[in-house]
Amino acid sequence: MRTWTYFKAVLARPVAIAASVCALLIALGCNSGVSKAAQEKPDTAQKNRAATSSTSPDIDLNCVTDHLRNPPESFHYTFKAVSDNPWEEEADVTPQKIDGSFKNNSLPAPQQFHGAPQDVSSNLSAIGRMASLFAIVHNTSAVVNEGAEKVNSYDSVKYSIDTTRGSAAERALYTSVLGPGGFEKGTVWAISQGCPVKLVLDEELHSKDGGVAGKAHYEEAMVKK
Repeated sequence: MRTWTYFKAVLARPVAIAASVCALLIALGCNSGVSKAAQEKPDTAQKNRAATSSTSPDIDLNCVTDHLRNPPESFHYTFKAVSDNPWEEEADVTPQKIDGSFKNNSLPAPQQFHGAPQDVSSNLSAIGRMASLFAIVHNTSAVVNEGAEKVNSYDSVKYSIDTTRGSAAERALYTSVLGPGGFEKGTVWAISQGCPVKLVLDEELHSKDGGVAGKAHYEEAMVKK
């Protein structure tokens, strides 16, 4: 259960993580961001910023939680975490109701639930537990826009994620949360609101001495009906 124990320990320190992320992102803005802008011609930099803002929706895991709580449409939702403590969720979602189930090590048989989204969506909370760790790649070189792609009947933008990419300051950010040698690698397809309609992510957490503290594989999908 080392992976889940480590994962819970990280999520139990949101203030510390937030402080670390904020401090290092400020460093990124002051160092790598400024030096890159200085190397670009003013018109080139302006065009790059415009292209990024117009074609790159923010990847927002909390958007999925919002869609489950207040569904704007009907979709099928799945989430899976493969680790020492696996977790699975599945649901048919409409604006009127959710018919879903979840299971984990403690509850290996699917636990069924039914009801209005506002009443039962809290049973589909696993994606929110990834938010703190996923935040470390936000606005860093780990995330690369691979272009538009239609997935699960949604128009989306495909992003590759790889924390082995990036500047020294970005790698320090990843190390502070994932440990020396730890990494996140995967692919996310996000719609204009930022919701991942498909997510495949592998994560390896390392201890301070560089040893492997845990591994996890995550999959999430929203399929429009």
